Amino acid sequence: MPARFDPAPLRNAAAQRGHYNVTAIARELGLPYQTVIRWTAGRNVPGGPALAAIERAYGVTAAALFPVNA
Repeated sequence: MPARFDPAPLRNAAAQRGHYNVTAIARELGLPYQTVIRWTAGRNVPGGPALAAIERAYGVTAAALFPVNA
């Protein structure tokens, strides 16, 4: 079974930096609000360049966002 996207590590890392809403996260990542809201709502998942932006901005790796199911 493939790993599911878990936005919690992104939200937690953002909150630790004082970014408590999607607008602040999108601004930090340099990505459109609509893109980030889809991730946090579970309607879409970040791909390659977006995953790299998340790791650069917040230190959250793809492995943390796509945990392996036990």
